[in-house]
Amino acid sequence: MRNRLFKLSPIQTVLLSFVSLIIAGAVLLKLPFSTTGEGISFVDSLFTSTSAVCVTGLVVKDTAKDFTLFGRTIIALLIQFGGLGIMTFSLAMAAMFKDSLSIKWRFTFADMYSDIRKIPVRNLVGRIVLYTFFFEAIIALVLLLQFARDFPFPQALGHSVFHSVSAFCNAGFSTFPDSMVSYRGNAIVNTGIMLAILMGGLGFLVIHELRRQFATSFNRSFFSGLSHHTRLVLVMTAILVFGGALIIFMLEFGFSMRDYSAGETLLASLFQSVTCRTAGFNSMDIGALRQSTQFFMMVLMFIGGSPGSIAGGVKTTTIAVAMIMLYAKFKGRNQPLVWHRAIDGDTVDRSTTLIILSLMFVLLSTFLVMVIDNFGLRESFLSSLFEVVSAFGTVGLSMGATAKLTIGGKLLICLVMYVGRLGPLTLIMALTAKNKDVSVQYPEEHIMIG
Repeated sequence: MRNRLFKLSPIQTVLLSFVSLIIAGAVLLKLPFSTTGEGISFVDSLFTSTSAVCVTGLVVKDTAKDFTLFGRTIIALLIQFGGLGIMTFSLAMAAMFKDSLSIKWRFTFADMYSDIRKIPVRNLVGRIVLYTFFFEAIIALVLLLQFARDFPFPQALGHSVFHSVSAFCNAGFSTFPDSMVSYRGNAIVNTGIMLAILMGGLGFLVIHELRRQFATSFNRSFFSGLSHHTRLVLVMTAILVFGGALIIFMLEFGFSMRDYSAGETLLASLFQSVTCRTAGFNSMDIGALRQSTQFFMMVLMFIGGSPGSIAGGVKTTTIAVAMIMLYAKFKGRNQPLVWHRAIDGDTVDRSTTLIILSLMFVLLSTFLVMVIDNFGLRESFLSSLFEVVSAFGTVGLSMGATAKLTIGGKLLICLVMYVGRLGPLTLIMALTAKNKDVSVQYPEEHIMIG
């Protein structure tokens, strides 16, 4: 009986694994040789650890000034482990001890990696680790081209590796006090960071499918040869990145970017559109932007990246499915169609449920933040909402509210980052893991709506 009581489902195991890593990181960051000066409080170390593991990037302490080389190394490792995900490392350990996972575990991972049943476990783990370190190494070399001009080589190498890991894992942590503001017109740094963020936010299976298509059929039928999931991810990513850059450019041209050169204006618009996808680097002062721009950035942060990736948010395909479903309703169709294929009802239900749950969670969290904290900022409501959406989307951008959080506010934002990293549906599945579906159909009743 006791064994049954303490037997955890795969999802519950993953949730507890994340908590364990966060606590371990907080303890390590609290050590005297992890920080400079008089050290930091345990709440601040817990906040930093949560932000790193959940690859968010919100900070209550300056990463460059308040942490030693050891502390920054711990943060980078927490970002790496959090980015790849405890689920991936659990899968790796399972692969070491047996050739295949149980049916229960395989269906759990299938929610994150759709074709896991077609790929041997060891191959899947190998691909994820290979892609991660390959792209991080390439981006680190690109960044080193610029940083080697600005710093001594050992320091330049440290900045390059840290920002490469942080960018690919969509974390947004920076070893520079002003993030990327000093490099807002630098094409090498901006391009390297943006490429890392985009590759980390596409999803491992999308990257693998693109690589396979490039190797086998790089011709006119390249796009049509991709799966519907990959095509939808690529289309939505392009729309959000370039559409977002255009809107930010139109809203801020002549305002916060009035002193920028033409090249800086274009780079800053594209850079902020990309980083809103769940990596909180900034090349502009977020608090100085127009409220309309800040609101639009919240929309991008709420959507986030793509499924099976390191990115947060409700995901690009979730929004795409909801939009396709609405279009089908307006057209009077019974089935939502995309590229001459119907989207199954379960996917539509999960998408709408996730969006509704996420909106409810963000609104409730914003209300609680405003109850707990009075930031004393010009726009308290907008600042609170921006902070919560940034934490939920694991982005890390802030209008200045993070540094003003009280202990209660910091703990609440830690919870928001945790939920945002794992997703509301994951938490509900964990809480209802032992509940059984009762196959009973009740009489239907019509209720007036609208």
